[in-house]
Amino acid sequence: MVYKPHKSPAMRWIHKFHIWRRQWFDHHYVGSLLGVVAAGGIIFIRGLGALQVWELHAFDWMMVHRFAEPADERVVIIGINETDIENTQNAGISDRMLAEVIEVIQQQNPTVIGLDFFRNVPRDEGYERLNQIFQETPNIIGIEKVIDDVALSAVSGNPVLSAKHQVAASDLIVDVDGRVRRGLLVPNASGVEGLAFRVALEYLASHDIFPNPNPDVLELGYGRLPPLEKNSGGYSNTDAGGYQIVMNWRANLTFQTFSAQDVLTGKIPPGTLSDKIVLIGSMQSGDADVFFTPYSSSRDAIGLLPSHGIEIHASLTSQIISAAFGQRSPIKMLPEHVEILLIGIFAWLGISLYRLGRSDLQRLQMFGGFTLVTLGVSHLALMWGGWWLPVVPMSLSLLSAPLMTRLHKINRLQTLSEIDELTQLANRRSFQEHLAQEWQRALRSHTPISLILCDVDFFKLYNDTYGHPQGDECLKQVAQAIGRAVRRPDDLAARYGGEEFVILLPNTTVEGAQQVARDAAESVQALKMEHSASKVSPYVSISLGVTTVIPTVELSASVLVDTADLGLYEAKRRGRNQMKLRLPWAIE
Repeated sequence: MVYKPHKSPAMRWIHKFHIWRRQWFDHHYVGSLLGVVAAGGIIFIRGLGALQVWELHAFDWMMVHRFAEPADERVVIIGINETDIENTQNAGISDRMLAEVIEVIQQQNPTVIGLDFFRNVPRDEGYERLNQIFQETPNIIGIEKVIDDVALSAVSGNPVLSAKHQVAASDLIVDVDGRVRRGLLVPNASGVEGLAFRVALEYLASHDIFPNPNPDVLELGYGRLPPLEKNSGGYSNTDAGGYQIVMNWRANLTFQTFSAQDVLTGKIPPGTLSDKIVLIGSMQSGDADVFFTPYSSSRDAIGLLPSHGIEIHASLTSQIISAAFGQRSPIKMLPEHVEILLIGIFAWLGISLYRLGRSDLQRLQMFGGFTLVTLGVSHLALMWGGWWLPVVPMSLSLLSAPLMTRLHKINRLQTLSEIDELTQLANRRSFQEHLAQEWQRALRSHTPISLILCDVDFFKLYNDTYGHPQGDECLKQVAQAIGRAVRRPDDLAARYGGEEFVILLPNTTVEGAQQVARDAAESVQALKMEHSASKVSPYVSISLGVTTVIPTVELSASVLVDTADLGLYEAKRRGRNQMKLRLPWAIE
C-alpha cells in the first residue's frame, strides 16, 4: 500500500501506530504463534505414535514408584512350580495332580476357582477323574484361547466345562515394547469373558453385586470401568478391540501364594481359602506362560524380571473387585480434546516462563522445577485418583515452545545483523560480505560483475517538507521498488547508507546492468510519491551510477564501488533523475 504524504499531524500518529503494531506483533503474536506451532508439532508427532513408548515407560515409572500396598487377601494363587512337577515324576502338570489339588481346595469352600490350564485333551489316566470333578463342581472356571493370532493359535476349552458354560478366555495383550499394561474383560464379539473378569463376576455375585452395563461404559457396584479407546492415555492408534481396560497394578504384584505341595500336604491353614478367589496356574521358571509388566524392571536384578500369566490374571481380578467395592480407582484417561488443550496450555506456560526468566540459568532452573512439578502432579493424580495424564507430551510442549522462541530470537538477531531494520533490504555489512564473495568468484571464472549505486533525489528537502516519519516511509517504499528490479537469486539489493542504495549484479554485462538500472528508476517513478520540493520531478525519483568490471588480480573490489560512485556523482551533476554509466580504466 502506498501512503500519500501530507503535513497533517495525523500522519505522525499513523507512523507511530505502525511502529507499535510491528513491535507488539514481534513480542506477542510471534510468541503465541510459536506456542501454537510447538503444541501442534507435539500433537502431530504424538498422533504418529512417536511418543507412545516414552509415554508407556513414564506410566511404568509412576506405577512402580507408588506406595506399597498390602496383598489382596481375597485372591489366592496356587502356583505349580518345578518342585511340584518333580514330586509327581512327570514331564508336565498331570491331570491327576490337578484333580487332587482341586479336591483339596474345594474342601475349604472357596467362592470361585479359576484354572489357568488348557485341558481339552487327556494328559494321563487322571483325565476322567478330572472331568468328573469338573462335572460336579459348579464354581470352577476353565480357560480357552479365543483369539487366533500369530503368536498362538486358538485353543478350545475343556469339553465338560464348555458344555456347562464354565470357560473363560485366557488371552493377554502385549504392547509394542513387549509389556502387559492392558486387561481384556471381553476379548471379542463372542461374549466370552476373560478369566479375570469371569472369576471377579462370580465373586461379586456372591456379594450381590452384578454388572449394570450401558451402551458405552461397564458399571460394577461402585466401579465404573471405561473401555480403552485407540488413542487413550499414552496409546496411539492401538488395537482397542473387545473390551479392554488399562491395568491398575497392585504394587509389586503381591498375592498370597501356595504351591501344589502345600495344598496336598496340608500346609495351608484351614479357612485360608474359604470365600476366596483361588487361581491355579503354572509358576515354572521355564514355562512359556510368562510376560513382562511395569514391575519387570528391578534395580537389584540384571535384565527384566518376568511375571507369570496367573499373576497377571490375579492382578486384573483384584483390580475389578476393588473397583466394584469402591476401594481402588480404575485407570481413567482424559478425553482427547482435553489432552490437546493441556498440551497447548503447557506450551503457553513454557513461553510465559521464558519471558519471566532474566537469564538463561534462571530459565533453566524454572523449567527444571516446573517439569518436576508436572511429573509429581501426574504421579499423584495416577496414584490417588487413577488419572493417567499425558505427562510426556505436556513436558515436551513446556520445553519445546521456549526453545523455539529462543531459536527465533537467535535467528532474528542473525537477521538483524544482515538486514537493514527500516527498509528490510540487506545492510551495508551484508553487502560488503556479498561483494567480497562474488568478486572472488568472478575473479576465478573471469566473468563480469556489475554494480548500481542509487540515491534519492533531494531527500533532505523531502524530509524538511514532509517530516522524518514520512521520510522513513518514503525510504521503505523506494527500497521495495528497487528490490522489485532485482530478480535473480544471486543479485543483491542493499541499503548503502542514508538515502543511498546499491544493487550488486554478479555475472552481468554492461547492457544487463543498464536494464536493471532503468527498471529500478521506473519502479520508483511508478510509486508516484508526491515530492513538491523536488527540482526535477513532481514525484520522488532517483539518480543512478552504473559500472561493470571483469576482476583481475591487480584490482580490488573497492574499484567497483568507487567507479559507480563516480557515475552517480556525474548523474547528479547533470541534473539528477537519470542514469550514468561509468566504466573503470581497466576495461575502457
